Amino acid sequence: MKKLLSVILAAVMTISVFALSVMPTMAADVQSPTASTAVNKGPITQVNGVNNFKDVVFSKDSNKTGAVTFTYTGEGTLKGWEENMTALGFTKGEDYTAVQNKDGSFTITFLNEDAIAAFENGDLIVNAIVDMGNGTTSVTASTKKNDSSKSPATGISTAAIAGSVAIMGAGIAVLSATKKRDAE
Repeated sequence: MKKLLSVILAAVMTISVFALSVMPTMAADVQSPTASTAVNKGPITQVNGVNNFKDVVFSKDSNKTGAVTFTYTGEGTLKGWEENMTALGFTKGEDYTAVQNKDGSFTITFLNEDAIAAFENGDLIVNAIVDMGNGTTSVTASTKKNDSSKSPATGISTAAIAGSVAIMGAGIAVLSATKKRDAE
């Protein structure tokens, strides 16, 4: 009986250790920041002066060199667009053109290499002016700070805890069986 019990306990411990060693314990599905070079960062997009990389999207025009179209996809009513090219030292008509399209999108066409570099290196800021429904241009709901008290699901998984408890139980059983054998 003792031999059978020790073989069963050894098998349980082996399976538990193996299961624990191959079981991945991961953090929540959140992209971690990675190191990168600051080349070709693209423009900074804003809504009412607040950085917003979700509600303002942009695409390069494959038919027209240097043309980039910005589109507002968030809530509220788009009133207009602003850009900072003149603040960067560029002249409208010589270095770039900026046009608000009939569909509400905003197209900037860069006319020289320096203006294109300002776009690619992250110097350009494009700001969508949006009415949020109450006559004000406050920050959109999608850019609200997460103030919930619940933390993200990270850390050790429940399966890892269960495996640890199983190994501990098997170890206690082996220890008590060894103690009982020594007492006899």
